[in-house]
Amino acid sequence: MNTHSSDTETVVRHHLQAFIEQQGLDAILNDYADDACFLSEGRAYCGKPAIREFFEVFIAALPPEAVSRFTLRSLRVQGDVAYITWSAGPALPLGTDTFVVRKGRIASQTFAMYAAPVN
Repeated sequence: MNTHSSDTETVVRHHLQAFIEQQGLDAILNDYADDACFLSEGRAYCGKPAIREFFEVFIAALPPEAVSRFTLRSLRVQGDVAYITWSAGPALPLGTDTFVVRKGRIASQTFAMYAAPVN
């Protein structure tokens, strides 16, 4: 077994667990390298202070049931790259992230999600 891939999966699963269990921003940010970059449709967030800013706004904007309805749909790992798809109830039917993990920390991440129209 490729231990590098296993390390990548461990970091990503820990990151998801911190989010799902609502362990707080510090626990979520602990998985990132100090100089990590988080890329979204809106902008690039580079460095932990900027990534914290993203998560503060993102978590505050989530529908109340989204975290409890989070479902990891897929996780694929190849070397230091992990790709996930997820959903979080009918309001957030599809999300996707790609992580690059180096030295036990997330070095970069891409993020996209589809939010269903509100009726």
